[in-house]
Amino acid sequence: MNIAFDISPLISASGSFGDKSGVYRYTYGLISSLSSLLLRIDKKSKIFLFSFNRDLLTYPLNPDILQVLSARNITFFKKVPKFKLDESGDFFTDSYVFKSIHTLVKNLFKLNMKSMYENYINNIRFKKYIKFLRNEFARLKINIIYHSETAFYPLQEYINVMTIYDLTPIISPEMHRDENIDLQKRKLKFASKYCQGIVCISKSTKNDLLRNSNIWKNKKIIVAYPGLDQVFANASKKPVDSNKLFRNLNLIIKSRNQKIQKNKYLLYYGTFEPRKNLIYLIKAFINLQNEREIPSNYKLILIGGEGWGGVKGSINNYIDEQFPIDKDKNIILLDYLSDKYVIEFIKNSYCVIYPSLYEGFGLPVLESMSLGKAVICSDNSSLPEVGNRSVLYVDASDYYDIKQKIKYLINNPEIAKSMGLEGMEQSNKFRWEKTAIKVYKFLTELSNEY
Repeated sequence: MNIAFDISPLISASGSFGDKSGVYRYTYGLISSLSSLLLRIDKKSKIFLFSFNRDLLTYPLNPDILQVLSARNITFFKKVPKFKLDESGDFFTDSYVFKSIHTLVKNLFKLNMKSMYENYINNIRFKKYIKFLRNEFARLKINIIYHSETAFYPLQEYINVMTIYDLTPIISPEMHRDENIDLQKRKLKFASKYCQGIVCISKSTKNDLLRNSNIWKNKKIIVAYPGLDQVFANASKKPVDSNKLFRNLNLIIKSRNQKIQKNKYLLYYGTFEPRKNLIYLIKAFINLQNEREIPSNYKLILIGGEGWGGVKGSINNYIDEQFPIDKDKNIILLDYLSDKYVIEFIKNSYCVIYPSLYEGFGLPVLESMSLGKAVICSDNSSLPEVGNRSVLYVDASDYYDIKQKIKYLINNPEIAKSMGLEGMEQSNKFRWEKTAIKVYKFLTELSNEY
């Protein structure tokens, strides 16, 4: 059984923490763990990495991909096939004759001939590239094409498989950009029409899929949870100079004219976007301190990139309104940081809070539990699958519930400590080795059936 994975989401990302979306982490984790499994139990099977987007093959490879490629049963289609059209396209559109005709047509009919011609040429290039891939797949005796989140194409002579992460762009389109909604619709249409196998990252996602259309009831679908990233698994065991690293955290905070103490702050990390429900969290925290229901020396730290929807900017403005004097601010916003700093912020926090309105899985909940931290998270979508009985749940739509749960946990440190221990045990259920075995069995069944 030979498997070809489209890795467009890996190639287009830098590999830095800010670029490591849930899709990135799942794709990387599945490929690397499946490779390790095959080396132990099925040495004849091979993994091939490619991209349906030929232009991505010119990108430099990030360290994670290079690490994966060190496995002896993984090969990357790095070769960029050259076509005659690559050389002739610009020469033709730059010619005097073409420019003259283009100007005339644009003035008379308001049509952009250059754009039309480029689309035509790109379409021909893509068809030639697909033919090249088909020939390579046949030569290498590939059985299964594993399509990615952002690149998929029907190759009906093969078994087609895809991961479905979540349906939030369909369920709650108001919380997503138009391009994300369009991509998800095209992806679901493709999967329903061409894929023999579907891998969902949670039972919640599978249930959403089955509710989406009756067509999914005839598909072979499994649930294969993400595992814990190795960097977090190592951090939970590896001894470090915690005092030195904590001093480094305060150097980061100092640039905001602030200072933090160990176990005296709440932490959120992830993207700033509408469905993360951060404004409720911030208002609840401010209100609790104004009413003196939690200690005034506690802070709230939020780590993450700009995201979309203007959420981070709105939060910044709101904080400035509430705390016009910098030294009075107990809420600190940081941009994306590397894994080692995020891990230390988690380890030194009092608890991690994740009041999201919807998740396909919820990696921050798993990662924080693995490091022995109490977690407050929403009771919706996939999050109860991740946290089970080891976290404190809130109704994400209820501001007062979020407020009361924060107050409860801060005022009960022994419960927070107990939750941290239970969370570590719960996190052990999510390992890439288990996921690899489940996906391998699924792909083997598909190979035998089709």
